[in-house]
Amino acid sequence: MSGHTATNLLNSLPRAVAGGLSATIAFTLMMKFLAPAMIGHPMDIAALLGTFTGLGTSAGIVMHFLLGSLGFAVGFLIVGPYLPGAVWLRGVIFMVGVWLIVGLIVMPILGGGLFFGGPKEATAALGGHVVFGAILGTIARLPSRPIDGTP
Repeated sequence: MSGHTATNLLNSLPRAVAGGLSATIAFTLMMKFLAPAMIGHPMDIAALLGTFTGLGTSAGIVMHFLLGSLGFAVGFLIVGPYLPGAVWLRGVIFMVGVWLIVGLIVMPILGGGLFFGGPKEATAALGGHVVFGAILGTIARLPSRPIDGTP
């Protein structure tokens, strides 16, 4: 009777948050230090969030880390058990889905342009999301998933 239960989800939360925090740190460092080599400038999501909300970069940093550490961790705990493959691959699949949603919907709303403003930016962001997903999936302990597909 190993279902996707609230107990499994709560037991999995600390590792998922640790995975989300670790992945957010890696993602942030990639966007600050690797993105300039790829696209000529850093990709600063914290500044974008801070500007959009009018709360400033410091608040943007807090929002960025809360979203990565808690939002994506909880989302992965909910969706991850139903994705195929090893846990790291499930993390990658989950975060590629996030990348699609962010590129199509979130970035245009925030003023960053459709798919992060261009093909180079979209590629850099995809790389960051893939690394984020691999780290999140590797560290997070997913709730057990039903083998027969029933909840």
